[in-house]
Amino acid sequence: MPTEALSNLSTPSIGEALRERRGYHGWTLSDVAAKTGISKSTLSKIENDLISPSYQSILQLCAGLGIEIGDLVSGSNSKGEDLRRLTGRRSVSHGEAGLVMADDNFTYTYFCTDIAHKRIIPMMIEVRANSLNEVGGLWNHVGEEYVYVLEGAIELQTELYEPTILSKGDSAYFDSTMGHAYLATGDQPAKLLVMCSSATPNLAQTLREVLSERLGKRVKKGSNKKDAVADKEI
Repeated sequence: MPTEALSNLSTPSIGEALRERRGYHGWTLSDVAAKTGISKSTLSKIENDLISPSYQSILQLCAGLGIEIGDLVSGSNSKGEDLRRLTGRRSVSHGEAGLVMADDNFTYTYFCTDIAHKRIIPMMIEVRANSLNEVGGLWNHVGEEYVYVLEGAIELQTELYEPTILSKGDSAYFDSTMGHAYLATGDQPAKLLVMCSSATPNLAQTLREVLSERLGKRVKKGSNKKDAVADKEI
């Protein structure tokens, strides 16, 4: 395709991206309003490009719907300006800032979330659970996984192998479709750098949906802990 044609490709607005996401999941405006805390009237105006969402509204949408900022804003062109197609992508996460999902046993922090459709999903996990009963047993998902212990020590439980102790500086690589779990050893939490990879489209979204479901099943009745995604710097 000629360069001139590439530069003239139309790109979806944030409203279009939101409308497509809502339609894909079968959500009503009321559903999205309940998930995000944004009123139905405001959501309708965003979807119809009558208003441009503020940065705070974008964060609320991403947190409530469990999607990355890049899923809404990458390639959006609300002003109708021609955009030059780029082949290089880059994202920077400062400190330990990222998209956080947590319960009593784990805190997952997803990094570099402003790029959508990544083949590698980098995250940091703080592990507080000490037994399989606490985490609901082994779990599995698409792709492959690399774990590096930053602080403390963990017991790596896997479906086909004996439990393995990994201490600070140790690492492991395994097939994520095999049942697995991370358990802290001792009284102190462990901190891990984890990379998940797969050719599956929307890998980050898939992982967060699986994680959100598992965290939700473990929320204690009456607990003030939230299993929802929260965009915040920690």
